[in-house]
Amino acid sequence: MKTFLLLIILTVTQSAFARKFVVVERSESNKQIYQSIELQDLESSHSFDGKYFKIVKGKSNEAISFNEEESLLLKAATAYYHLTLARTYFADEMNSSYVRGLEKVTVRLDLSNQFSELGHFAHDNNSPQFNNALTIPEGSGLASRNIGPWGKEIWFRPSKKVHLSTIDVKNTNHEFDGLAKRFRDQIHMQTFTRFLSQLVLTATQDNYVLTTEDALRTVGVTLFLELAYRSQDTVNRMFTRKWYWLDSALVPEIIYHEYSHIALSDHLELTHSTPVIEGMADYFAGKIAKSPTLAKKIKKYNTFNGKDAQRKNQYRMEFETNQWANTDFVFGLLWQVGDVVGDEQEQFIYALRREVTTDSTIRGQLVEGILKTCKNLCDDPFNKRIQLLKLLHFKKL
Repeated sequence: MKTFLLLIILTVTQSAFARKFVVVERSESNKQIYQSIELQDLESSHSFDGKYFKIVKGKSNEAISFNEEESLLLKAATAYYHLTLARTYFADEMNSSYVRGLEKVTVRLDLSNQFSELGHFAHDNNSPQFNNALTIPEGSGLASRNIGPWGKEIWFRPSKKVHLSTIDVKNTNHEFDGLAKRFRDQIHMQTFTRFLSQLVLTATQDNYVLTTEDALRTVGVTLFLELAYRSQDTVNRMFTRKWYWLDSALVPEIIYHEYSHIALSDHLELTHSTPVIEGMADYFAGKIAKSPTLAKKIKKYNTFNGKDAQRKNQYRMEFETNQWANTDFVFGLLWQVGDVVGDEQEQFIYALRREVTTDSTIRGQLVEGILKTCKNLCDDPFNKRIQLLKLLHFKKL
């Protein structure tokens, strides 16, 4: 009888913590939808304090109450729900004992402070941050300033409308600008070569004379292209949207990306942003989302360009720099490597993290790590490595 009563009490207690909330989800066509979802593993009957995640606002250490305003509830529930999916993926599908052993992660919403390695939060007036998300490493604090230690955390910045006039348009899409510049330089060289050949013909052939019309026709295309290239900022400001913003806590793939940093931090330290660790996090965000595109078709909360693993871009030296860390080159490379590997491709990329570090280069350690991981794990190492070498050659690596 006592056992029966205990089961009733436990059932009532668990059902009290099982709450449904509206969250931002993805439809089968990858579009933004709203669904009522029952959140799992909550340890509180009145706040977003769960077994694995605690959702707080700003610098507070108190979990967000279920009685908060609707907009904050949507953020908190969406972040909690998708973080739970990401943790389950790594704990179960990747069989990560590291993830299963992690302490509860504090998730901060609407925090605009910069991160301080000593003080946890930088001063409020020190260049507040908006429209992004950040995963931070644990810290020991600073006893002399009464700052206690903290564990790994995920920060979702507040959304803020930014006018196009404050953004360098060409630098918001490095890849397009780089391609445009290379195309422009190539056309200039072709035009210059053609112009020199016509001068040579004029000088060597009695019946050939370079006319003014021929000269204008030769240089006309390159002049038009140069004008178009130099005026692209003005054109973009005239015909594209004027305001940009990102509410990162409401974009599922960004949530998956940030948790992936934590899940991979047993080998990839959370010290700074580099192309390799960002690409690794992108890859697993895509796999959790079951989509090769990230942060697309969710324009209400994200007006910036998303990422696409299927974009056919080739390696350039700029991709090694931290300024280009968030382009989708490594994301696409890893996705294509997975296609070559075939079965168990996610386990392959997960194992790859052991062969690289936070500061690994793409052309160096990442390429070496891919080939080494294939040697150890591929079902047909010889042939698969040949296929991988072909892919790396095609990507100009």
